[in-house]
Amino acid sequence: MRIATSTNLVSFNRDGSKTEMTQLIGLYAQGGFSCLDLNFCEMLNEKSILCSDEYGLRTEELQRLKEKYHLIYNQSHAPYGRDRLAMGIEEGAHLDMLISRSITISAQLGIKNIVMHPLCAQDAIIEKNVTYLSPFINQAERLGVNIALENLDSPLEIRDASVLVALIKRLGSRHCGVCFDFGHAHMNNHDLGKDIATYGSSLIATHVADNHGSMDEHLLPFYGTIDWKTCMDSLRNINYTGDLTFECMKMHANLPPSLKLMAIRDALRIGQYLLTL
Repeated sequence: MRIATSTNLVSFNRDGSKTEMTQLIGLYAQGGFSCLDLNFCEMLNEKSILCSDEYGLRTEELQRLKEKYHLIYNQSHAPYGRDRLAMGIEEGAHLDMLISRSITISAQLGIKNIVMHPLCAQDAIIEKNVTYLSPFINQAERLGVNIALENLDSPLEIRDASVLVALIKRLGSRHCGVCFDFGHAHMNNHDLGKDIATYGSSLIATHVADNHGSMDEHLLPFYGTIDWKTCMDSLRNINYTGDLTFECMKMHANLPPSLKLMAIRDALRIGQYLLTL
């Protein structure tokens, strides 16, 4: 297992703005991270170059940064809508285009796993997800990329490990697995060790974040109430060999710029300790 971080680790700023990943990748490298998860949720900002016809220029820049700092882009996160089924035709088609684009860019950058959110639905949640997700999975298969479906957090979303595993089985693709979000499971009072055992060989990616059991705080490990020793034992019990990827952006939002490098280095040290458990 390796420690990685989403490019959103220190992207949130005190004034409410967000710093784009290309402006932070060098800082993550300076802080000691060699594995990065590219957060393509930046596409949800309509002013991002990733939303324009010139998105290829950003892809080329990301490749140059990868080579310059000798990085591994271990995974990425596709853009998402909280309720895709409630979107209008035009809005929904635009989101689907951005998701497809993020899969293409991931393949071009040699990214193995791209995290996607399943649909939320009041009924027939598995069948609706199979219909919606299949074209993206077919695209991923053609490009040699894996789709990692994330366990989510609200009542109409897929929260239970057994339901997510059932969806993976129905999709029936060796290019589709699970991204386990520890924080989502903890805030829903799950037994995290049991969830990990249920996912088993379907588990191909992670979102590592802590909280105090009631909301998605996106804290670094040990700042909340998750039992990380049990989680690490459970991961080893299923022979998980993937990465532990931080998604811990909210705890750094108020830091002044001069302290962000320190925060990155501290996060890496926490991750290195996590691996010793």
